[in-house]
Amino acid sequence: MQLGRLENMDQAQVDHVSKISKIQEADQKAKIDPEEQYKNATRKMEVQENEVLLDNVQFGYNSETNDFFVRIQKGEIIHQYPTENMMKLKQSLMEAYRDATQS
Repeated sequence: MQLGRLENMDQAQVDHVSKISKIQEADQKAKIDPEEQYKNATRKMEVQENEVLLDNVQFGYNSETNDFFVRIQKGEIIHQYPTENMMKLKQSLMEAYRDATQS
């Protein structure tokens, strides 16, 4: 006694195996070396010696103001926190304070 349609089940198994092999071939073609991805990213963004690049985010240290900063690049737009103007303002205020206390 046979239950179900054996020929349909056998054909479904063959179809399943062929689909899996096609997917595996496609995966091999689209495989990206993870190290290569970051090599290309470092060429696009200019990384200075006191900065570290993580994906599209740079962490850096400004030795003049003794502050850390974050630089984020989204496409062609670059955002920095705190901004260059804020770091320059802090540096000038620190210099003004030093000059006032020395006098």
